[in-house]
Amino acid sequence: MSAMLSNEQQAFLDHATTSFAVSDESLNTIVTRAHAELFRGLSTSQGSELLMKPTFIRPPTARPSSVSLGMSISASGSRIRITSISVDSNSTPLRTHTQVFTMQSTTQNVFDFAANCVREFVQHDSSLPVGVTIGVPCGALTEYARGLHACDVGRKLCAAFVRNHLNVHVTSVTHGAVSALVASRIQKATQVAAVFDGGVNAAYVEQLGQVCKLRVSEETKSSLVAIDTDIGNFGSRVLPVTMWDRRVDRESKCVGRVFEKLVGGHYMGEIVRNLIIDMVDRRLLFTTCNVQEISVPYSFHSAYMGPIIEDLEAVDAVFAAEFGIQCSPIECRIIRSLCSMVVERAARVAGAVLAAVVLKAKADKVVLSGTVFDANPRMLDETVREMQSRLPNGAKTEVVVQSPSDELFGAAVNAACI
Repeated sequence: MSAMLSNEQQAFLDHATTSFAVSDESLNTIVTRAHAELFRGLSTSQGSELLMKPTFIRPPTARPSSVSLGMSISASGSRIRITSISVDSNSTPLRTHTQVFTMQSTTQNVFDFAANCVREFVQHDSSLPVGVTIGVPCGALTEYARGLHACDVGRKLCAAFVRNHLNVHVTSVTHGAVSALVASRIQKATQVAAVFDGGVNAAYVEQLGQVCKLRVSEETKSSLVAIDTDIGNFGSRVLPVTMWDRRVDRESKCVGRVFEKLVGGHYMGEIVRNLIIDMVDRRLLFTTCNVQEISVPYSFHSAYMGPIIEDLEAVDAVFAAEFGIQCSPIECRIIRSLCSMVVERAARVAGAVLAAVVLKAKADKVVLSGTVFDANPRMLDETVREMQSRLPNGAKTEVVVQSPSDELFGAAVNAACI
């Protein structure tokens, strides 16, 4: 490619490639620091980047033939999925029905919309428990979350159910990572679950006695709880950031959350867009095109990156359809290179941080899910490879790729078991 590029284009790509490269030494440091931060978060609520919130999820003890609901609310609040499960005579939860609802109005209250969805889904007056899973880490309010704060979702949902005369009660509100962990433990006895969507989070199983910031009795120290790590907030002092990362962070409504900014679906496309705009401003790309559409923040979605990396022709298809730009062959190759370097950096950093969670949980099974991996299978493969390479010699962790519907199933299991 270098022979086809101008000297200025090649110099920009060389600088960007160097900026996004992460050395093995840096990755080992990330594993060590993330591992230490996980312990620190269990010990104190002050001075740790990680929330490490214990989530008191009981093992399945629901009565046979009981019915419960699971509700998934997207981070934007505009998409709600509801499922119902029943429990058979062996206390095994069985999924019975699932429905997806999309909010059409941008002014409708999220919680009243959720209540309307439940009314349409249930269509009878029986009292039902509902477990809720949300795309926002508990305790973190992110810029793409439409008024969803984990601390008051349950209260506001209950109030909406009462306003709408629904005989439904909320039993739990958890992040998708915790719900994924619950579902996987029913099916595969997994110790760690991580979700890579617009935001990022991980949950793992811990003994209550290891949560030093809580006072617990001797009788409950061996009880198992799910720990909501809020891992997206990790990394302000150790993760490698570039000038483009700093710009995205500075211009966001949610400053910080460095790990999430490097690997989350909400941000990776924006990092690439900033690289593209820098090349446009230097007259290294699209010199004869109208670049108004690509200049809009967050207009280049992370979902474009997987197809672009896999197929060079996807670059021209995406830019023509979404931005009205016809790309030259050289421009297509430049954009694919930009996408590749951002994804490669994300996969390596994600693998290192996941390795730290696996080590803390002493896990031999991990569940991964999320739209980032759905749209970019190569990133999934590279993340798993990096995670495995950062574990002690000889240690192998089984990785299971979970469907988004399993998080919903886990929320319904929460409702049946609490």
